[in-house]
Amino acid sequence: MRDYIAPMSRKRVRPSRSTRSKPYCDQAWPLARRIAYYTKPDPLSGCHIWQGFTSCGYGRLNYKGRVVLAHRGAWEVKYGPLPRTQVLRHRCNVRGCVNPDHLVPGTKAENNDDTRRAFFRRAEARAATARRAGAPAGGARPIRIFYDGLELRGDVTIRVIGPDRT
Repeated sequence: MRDYIAPMSRKRVRPSRSTRSKPYCDQAWPLARRIAYYTKPDPLSGCHIWQGFTSCGYGRLNYKGRVVLAHRGAWEVKYGPLPRTQVLRHRCNVRGCVNPDHLVPGTKAENNDDTRRAFFRRAEARAATARRAGAPAGGARPIRIFYDGLELRGDVTIRVIGPDRT
């Protein structure tokens, strides 16, 4: 969306958004109801994906005049307050997940270590399944699937089904 600069003025005017994907919730609702209103459960992973406002992938909402991280608010609803010195680590590696069962309290150093390990795990998986220089076009290729803390490995042969392509 591009800003429109009015002639003879430096003031930026944003076009109005006439439709919203999800209307604002009632300000009188408690935190648990607000979080439930803005989440959508994912049946495969068990994550509760935040559908409201996000910043850097993390859900945010206004509650009692302050901005609350959605996953931190969900943790406080279920388990009580968390010290400001601790962060919540996502075991599912999904920033938009607010399921308190997928969150673990820890330090920033532990969270950074988790992020680094996940990055190297994905890089290793990409390297293991990359096309090899001398591999035949229709030959079997390795595949790795990471799901719910498990790793599935195997070889897959890809072939085109349909009109004969010669």
